[in-house]
Amino acid sequence: MSSKRSCFATPVSTLLPVLLRYGDFSVAVMRTLVLLLTFKGVAPLVTISKEIYMAKIILFQAPKEWINNDEVRMMFSAMLGTTKSQWKRRIDTSLVETLMLGVNRENERHKTDIVIDTWFRSFENKFPNLLSLNLTGCIYITDASVLEVTRRCSNLHTLNLTCCDDITDASVSEVARRCSNLRRLNLTHCDEITDLSVSEVARRCSNLQTLKLRFCYKITDASVLEVASGCSNLHTLHLAGCDRITDASVLEVARHGSNLQTLDLAGCWRITDASVSEVARRCSNLQTLNLRGCRNITDLSVTEVARRCSNLHTLDLRLCRNITDLSVTEVARRARFLPSLFL
Repeated sequence: MSSKRSCFATPVSTLLPVLLRYGDFSVAVMRTLVLLLTFKGVAPLVTISKEIYMAKIILFQAPKEWINNDEVRMMFSAMLGTTKSQWKRRIDTSLVETLMLGVNRENERHKTDIVIDTWFRSFENKFPNLLSLNLTGCIYITDASVLEVTRRCSNLHTLNLTCCDDITDASVSEVARRCSNLRRLNLTHCDEITDLSVSEVARRCSNLQTLKLRFCYKITDASVLEVASGCSNLHTLHLAGCDRITDASVLEVARHGSNLQTLDLAGCWRITDASVSEVARRCSNLQTLNLRGCRNITDLSVTEVARRCSNLHTLDLRLCRNITDLSVTEVARRARFLPSLFL
């Protein structure tokens, strides 16, 4: 046993020349090596004989939740290294339900420069069970990429396109048409998105639970009205930075908002007490309310929120210049379970 441990603890750079020089491997032996060595370590061994090269040896089985984005991008590069790449059949992605190709931090966006439109043509028959796809920060993702995804992964229920700057209504509308089971859609900082595609989402994705449109500057009341009336299961709505939004659409959100738990209206400066008070009266399940920068909000609506939203645990009133101690005192008095109050 000790000799075996010693052998497989040998650095790959030392082990491979020995194996390649003295090895006469059967496919069965190769399968064993695959289990014992890393992907990088065993990859060169598959070229030592024609029989092994042509054998259906899986060098990597992707997990159900494939969210190690660096690893995912490395594997995709191997799969798509050449037009006749053998790696497509050596990497099994059939179990993947959650796939992370994007990045978690802004300063890592450069890592996504290899994620290009041609990658998504390889989705055909490779991800039959894909339900969730995260493309956050992918610099070179365009409508062509998203269209390929929708054609091959119609069962998607979660799609994150945060900071995919080149995405337009064309592909988001296609997402709505082909992925009717969509539950979570994140279009944060997709600057080219307009009411056209958001309205399409509202009409076709009736099971939508989370919609994030933060800093989609072209969004107006027109599409938010449709979201409010068409997505009765909505529990999270982010409209921060959508400064064309007015009371008209927020009133509609409130009227249909019995399931609403999170509402983000930061920077929606046209909002007034009229709609915020209606949110307080009708959205009894509300847990998070962000009114930062809503400069037309006064004590009237904030007091209403304090009195009626007993489940609230996060309230942001920063830069609300018409708020006084009167409503803040009421919030503090009533909100015993409000751990996050920002003033």
